[in-house]
Amino acid sequence: MTRLPFSRALPVCAVLILFIACTAGCTVNVSVPDVTVPDITVPSLPGTPEPTPTPIIIPTLEETATPTPTVTVAPPAANGTIRIGAFNIQVFGVTKAGKPEVMDVLAQIIRTYDLVAVQEVRDSSGTALPALLEAVNADGSNYTYVASERLGRTSSKEQYAYFYDRSTVELTAPGATYPEPEGTDPFHRQPFIAPFAARDGTFDAVYIVIHTDPDEATEEIDALDAVVEYARGIYPAEQDFIVLGDLNADGSYFDEDGATTMRGEEYTWLITNDFDTTTKSTDVTYDRIIITDGAGTDYAGEAGVFRFDTVYGLNQTMTEDVSDHYPVYAVFWTGRDGD
Repeated sequence: MTRLPFSRALPVCAVLILFIACTAGCTVNVSVPDVTVPDITVPSLPGTPEPTPTPIIIPTLEETATPTPTVTVAPPAANGTIRIGAFNIQVFGVTKAGKPEVMDVLAQIIRTYDLVAVQEVRDSSGTALPALLEAVNADGSNYTYVASERLGRTSSKEQYAYFYDRSTVELTAPGATYPEPEGTDPFHRQPFIAPFAARDGTFDAVYIVIHTDPDEATEEIDALDAVVEYARGIYPAEQDFIVLGDLNADGSYFDEDGATTMRGEEYTWLITNDFDTTTKSTDVTYDRIIITDGAGTDYAGEAGVFRFDTVYGLNQTMTEDVSDHYPVYAVFWTGRDGD
């Protein structure tokens, strides 16, 4: 037998003793000298952009908690109701339509409505709205839209469009652009008027969508009363009229507490001054839904701002890529309408 020198045998014995102690369930304290690990900095390659965090489209418990009055999350509409709304989708054209992640969010938003009036469509090619409709119906939904002609005093023209779910809402007559009285020009982009009715129930109404010019918001808002009267003449049997859209009705553009022809007893502002309808930290209520008194009995008592960033878990960059506005909404009963 070959014998190990004592200097080599001692470490081997120590290992054996440690092994026997561990297998016997004993606790052995082994002192390990402190080791300092230096920080390692990996330099970025020149010209390499910082990575953009991928938005997680799963709301957390905190995000789906009961919202404050100015951070409203729209729940699914109850049976016997429909949800209508307005959404300025901010310079919507071929560029935005070419961003699949943005189009997916826009499609999800539109599908939360039975009827939504879209503003700020800037697309001379005529391809952006069909692309959005395709995205909306990609999940098997049954939406369609009716759009105005391109409107505006300058070369930068916009369209309005009503997207609606054909399984719950129907267009009852062709849409019409408000014809300004001869010799007048009250609107930068004339309102677009269209009548819709709930398929399951009696609720019908005439919708008037408007995107005012910020520099003339006060004058344009005051002129909307004449548009409602014009719509009454077209639809004399109708009592329910709903004005909605980006009215720029706050901030330096409009005194939200001031007098206006649209604040008479006949009108109710469902989106009130305590809501913030912009995705940036401005705390203003540009977007509104205003109903005539005839629609008051149909209103289900629920209106607010749809915080799609909260619901879909979007970061601020992605939110602003979608729009600088939140959509607004109101819920109406479908079976309480007499006219």
